[in-house]
Amino acid sequence: MPFPLFFKLTIYLVVLDALGALYLTGILDWPGLVGIPLAVAGSWRADQIQARIPNYRHVWDALTAIFLVYAVLDFLFLAESYIVAVIHLLLFLQAYKLYNARSHRDLLDIFILTFLQLVAAATLTVSFGFLLVFILYMILGTWGLILFHLKRETDVALPERSRDLLAQPGLLTAGFLLESVAVAVVSLALTLAIFFIIPRIGRAYLPLKAQFGTLTTGFTDRVDLGTYGTIQNDPTIVMRVSVAWDPASPDRLPDLRWRGVAFDRFDGRTWAQSDPRRTPIRRTRDGSFPVAPHRRGDPFLTYEVFLEPIGTDVLFGLSRVVTIQGQLGSLAMDAGNGLTLATAPSARLRYLAVSQPERFPEGDLRRPARAGDYPDEIRDAYLQLPELSPRLRGLARELAAGAATPFDVVRRVDAYLTETLRYSLDLGRPSGADPLDEFLFYRKTGNCEYFAAGMAILLRIAGIPARVVNGFQRGEWNEVGQYFAVRQRDAHSWVEVFFPGTGWVAFDPSPRAVFEQQVFGAGGWVGKYFDALRMRWNRYVIDYNVGDQALLAMNLRRQSLAFRRSAGQAWDLWSFQARHALRRLWRQYGYAIGTVLALLAAGFAFLRRAPGGGLGGVWPLRVRARRTPVAFYERMLRLLARRGCARPPAATAREFASALADRPPLHVPVAELTHLYERVRFGGEPLTPDDQRRVAWLLRQLAAARR
Repeated sequence: MPFPLFFKLTIYLVVLDALGALYLTGILDWPGLVGIPLAVAGSWRADQIQARIPNYRHVWDALTAIFLVYAVLDFLFLAESYIVAVIHLLLFLQAYKLYNARSHRDLLDIFILTFLQLVAAATLTVSFGFLLVFILYMILGTWGLILFHLKRETDVALPERSRDLLAQPGLLTAGFLLESVAVAVVSLALTLAIFFIIPRIGRAYLPLKAQFGTLTTGFTDRVDLGTYGTIQNDPTIVMRVSVAWDPASPDRLPDLRWRGVAFDRFDGRTWAQSDPRRTPIRRTRDGSFPVAPHRRGDPFLTYEVFLEPIGTDVLFGLSRVVTIQGQLGSLAMDAGNGLTLATAPSARLRYLAVSQPERFPEGDLRRPARAGDYPDEIRDAYLQLPELSPRLRGLARELAAGAATPFDVVRRVDAYLTETLRYSLDLGRPSGADPLDEFLFYRKTGNCEYFAAGMAILLRIAGIPARVVNGFQRGEWNEVGQYFAVRQRDAHSWVEVFFPGTGWVAFDPSPRAVFEQQVFGAGGWVGKYFDALRMRWNRYVIDYNVGDQALLAMNLRRQSLAFRRSAGQAWDLWSFQARHALRRLWRQYGYAIGTVLALLAAGFAFLRRAPGGGLGGVWPLRVRARRTPVAFYERMLRLLARRGCARPPAATAREFASALADRPPLHVPVAELTHLYERVRFGGEPLTPDDQRRVAWLLRQLAAARR
């Protein structure tokens, strides 16, 4: 490909790559996504367009004036933020330069504008795709800048011939492109090193206005029956949970749930929290929030949550969170033991939590209980009932009849819902009855929300305090990244029942496990690999902070100490074995080795004193000639230096030889050796065998000359 075409193509690829980075931010609407690439494509023939339009410059002057008016309005009123207005300005400047590039400065401005677009996109997106765009930009940008430097230097040095020189075939080879890629790889490695070394302050990006993606209705202070049917089919990942404990077999953890918010009041259609008060949790000096006291005997489970912005201020975790840590601002606990933030986060949230899930033996739950055994605040909040149909109350009395303990009633209600009703996402209404009557007696199908509401109301009718809890199911275990991927469709409702002397215990009456295996199944390996890459991108790039840097430094120090220790031990072992082997060899073959060394020394001495075998002999000269053709001249300079005739750095070979004219014993061999040196060095003629013998003789003469 000719140089001009390749250079132009590289510039446009860099421009398109920068536009790809802006696309990832989501600030380009459909007119921009269509119009901007078309404008870039049209600039490819800017020369032809300029030739056809008489007042080309005036047209662009008018467009610039119009855009300046728009830019002022954009900064003041139209743009979502100042950085979006800056991006609009960069795009216009890019178009202006593409259509009006005349000088080297214009071409350099194009590269600068693409870089500024990439920087602006980096502050607005956390997409894993930005890494791919950045790597491509490093390669294309390196190509483009090298080609730009070559073009500019050629145009400046040889303006008359630059066009012909750059158009010559063979100028761009595969080796050139590979070397450019190697430079880009080295630059990328240095960039990553700097990224991990520079201290981290705050977030790695600047979110715009609250961007929640697809909002979910399952995590507000009100939940209407049936709202889950529109989101449970959504495979969008809402959070990823990395566990510090070893889930050797995640399938053995079917009851793992991420608790969100609990509701106490039901009006027949809607669940809500009757108490809006929030109890603030104070942050300790180490930056953690002590949520609940530790319990003896219960295991600690530590996990790290990466929560996407889903439009809720609720934090999710396993039951009974005791400690939570992260850049949360403020944290509070509601009346249902749920954790909430001051406002819904507009960007991805990362926090570390420690839980002590309760494990109650069934024998502790099978205790008889009277109404007076429940605290007054529990009875007032969690035995509330709306106006219900006689048929529903009759079903509750029938299920509770003859039960000896509240636990027996819970088991009966759970078994009834699981065995007689069917889980479904079809929330059609065949009758005009109340939602619970319709679910229990007519449709007999529903989602987890109906199962949880039905169980809670049946238990309340029987005098057992119960509440509905919203959160997420366990999610899908990603073997590649070693974390749980929790999706929108994993949104779930279950029931917590209060037992005197024990507290709240979770029960899940909805048989959705079999349904999900039939409908959703397990994710593919390709999707898991890509999601694991996205998880690592978020964990080690987007959310990389000073704590991670300190941990990395400690790990590097620990590994370096371990390496030095192991290397020292290996050296000690090797040196001991080497000394032991040398002693053994000396005891066995010491006399033979000494005899061989003595013979070698005698032979070397004989060669030095032999008439044709000294250091200036033919054989050593041939060996040195293989390394450098002018080794004999270097040997001559060393011999002269020993006699106090060192060659001045600024003197040429002939000038140095002429300076020895007053010393004939030195001048004669030096003059002839200098002539041979110039013939080899500048004439490219190698020494013949006769020349080599002559050189050896001249060097011996020079070595034997008097000082």
